[in-house]
Amino acid sequence: MSNPVVFGGDIHSFFANDLKLDFDDPASPVVATEFVGTSISSYALPYDVLARTLPDNPHVHFFESRKRGYVSVDLDRKAMQVRMRVVSDAHDPNADISTLKTFAVENGKPGVVEA
Repeated sequence: MSNPVVFGGDIHSFFANDLKLDFDDPASPVVATEFVGTSISSYALPYDVLARTLPDNPHVHFFESRKRGYVSVDLDRKAMQVRMRVVSDAHDPNADISTLKTFAVENGKPGVVEA
C-alpha cells in the first residue's frame, strides 16, 4: 500500500475513520485511514455516550461499541480488505463468529470505503 493505514485498539469499540491533515477544516484532505478494533471480552463505555459525539466527528464512518470481536485484514498490491468480526456471546466459549462490516482501502487512495 502506498498510503498509510493505522490500526488501533484499547477503547473497546470498532471504528473506521478518515484521518485528515486538519480536522478543524472540513475541506482538509484525507491523508490516511484508521481502523480500531474492539476487544473480545472487555466492554466499552455505553454506546449512547460515544454515539453522541459522532455528529461532531464527520471523519468517523463507522462506530460500534455494543459488540465484541476483532479485526481481520487481507492485503495485496491493489487493496486492503478489513473485516470487523464479532462473537455472538463474549462469555460463551462456543460462540459463533460473524462479520459485522467490511471495508476496503485502495492502494494510493486513503479513506474509508465500505466493501
